[in-house]
Amino acid sequence: MKKNKLFFAVIAMAVLFTACQPDTEKTEYVVDFEDVTLTDSIWNGSDGSGAFVSNGFTFKNSYNAAWASWRGFSVSAKKNAVTRGWANEFSTIAGGGASSSKQFGLAFDTAVVVWDVKAGESFKAKSLMITNSTWAYWEIKEGGYGKVFSAGDWFKVKIAGYLNDVKTSELEYYLADFRDGKSFISNTWQKVSLSDLGNVNKIQFTFDSSDKSGIYINTPAYACIDNLVIEKETDKE
Repeated sequence: MKKNKLFFAVIAMAVLFTACQPDTEKTEYVVDFEDVTLTDSIWNGSDGSGAFVSNGFTFKNSYNAAWASWRGFSVSAKKNAVTRGWANEFSTIAGGGASSSKQFGLAFDTAVVVWDVKAGESFKAKSLMITNSTWAYWEIKEGGYGKVFSAGDWFKVKIAGYLNDVKTSELEYYLADFRDGKSFISNTWQKVSLSDLGNVNKIQFTFDSSDKSGIYINTPAYACIDNLVIEKETDKE
C-alpha cells in the first residue's frame, strides 16, 4: 500500500510540474541590417517597394521618384565622416556600423518599424545603438542650412512604442545637447534602452530641434541606428 501511495504521489508531482511549465519561450532577435541587399552601398527605396525587411521586421520607406527623395528608413554602408552637406546624407559620423559592422539603418523624418508577421503578435524592444549622421553632425557643429548650435540648443529623436496603434510609451534621446552648460554632439555609437516602451508591435521615430523656421526644424532630421535588440515570446513546439 505504501508503495502504491508513493507511486501516485510521484505521478501527481510530475503532472503538476508539467502543468506549471510555460507554453511559450522568449527569443531574442538582433536587427543589424546586414541581411539587406544594397546598391552602390545604399538601399533608399528607389525600387518602389515601400519597405525593407531585416530579421523579420518591416522598416517602412516612402520614395518620391520625381525628386529622387525618400523618408522613413534606408540602409547604408557609407562611412564618410568628413564630407559636409546633403550629398553625404547616407554616411554616419561614427565611421561605420556599430561594433565595426558593415551596414546600419538610417531613420529620416518620421520612420516606422513594425512586426507584422502574424496579426496580434507583439514584441518587447530592449535596446538599440544610435548616433548622428555625418550631415547632421557637421550642420550642428558648423552651421549650413541651420545655425551653429550654442548654449541652450538641442536636437533629439523621440522613440514611441505602439501596440495595435495605441501608444504605450515614448522616450527621448538627445543627439545634441547644449543645455545647462553642456556641449554634446553624438559622434559615436551609444546604447539606448527601449525597455520602457513595453510590449509593442510598432516603433516610431520622430525628430525635434531647438533650431526651427516656424514649425519646421532646420537640423537635418536623421539618426543612424544599429543592433536593434528585440525579445519576443514564441509558442513552444
